[in-house]
Amino acid sequence: MKNYKNLDRGQWAELKLSTVVNKLPNKTVSDIGAGFGWFQPILSKYNLEWQPFDFVEKIGQTTMWDLNNTAPKNAVQPGFVVFLEVLEHLSNPELGIRNIANHIEKGGYMVISTPNPLSAASKFSMVFKNSLYAFQKKHIVEHHVYVPLPHIIQFHLENNGFEVIEMATIGTIMAPEFYFKVNYLKDLVHYLILKLLVLIKPESKGHTQAYFVVKE
Repeated sequence: MKNYKNLDRGQWAELKLSTVVNKLPNKTVSDIGAGFGWFQPILSKYNLEWQPFDFVEKIGQTTMWDLNNTAPKNAVQPGFVVFLEVLEHLSNPELGIRNIANHIEKGGYMVISTPNPLSAASKFSMVFKNSLYAFQKKHIVEHHVYVPLPHIIQFHLENNGFEVIEMATIGTIMAPEFYFKVNYLKDLVHYLILKLLVLIKPESKGHTQAYFVVKE
């Protein structure tokens, strides 16, 4: 599994888009979980048409879409879907992916990202707190209700007509900056344990996991 240690999820999504922008079946891009529209300027660079959706309206251009339901009737079938940091919020991820699969045009591409439940930080949290890093009780407020294990995400995608082109992780483990306090030793030990976990299991790299897929 490739690790993109120098990118954030938006940069990774743009990188994947740039590799297929001339292959898209059309120029419409559905941004599902569009938030405040931070991905719109990226799409403008490629002369693509932005079609934002969200569960909660944060900007006027957004169309409301509960992924437990089929796409809104006025939605255009897209040639590309941006689906970043949404899947872990779904109570029924299989149904959500199925509704997206029925929404996207055949031959269209999708980028997906979620917190990485197999990250070194997540494994450390499981050992010492008995809960995964991004899926503790406090994250229920953010509606983190689905733990997106890689093989299960792959199953959902392939079960709904997507071919997985790439599975990757994004981010890296940063060494603590030196400072003259006892806590620095604690931070250093924590860092070394995380590095050891990555050495044992490379998929532990990166706090984010990402999937690049195409609708068959």
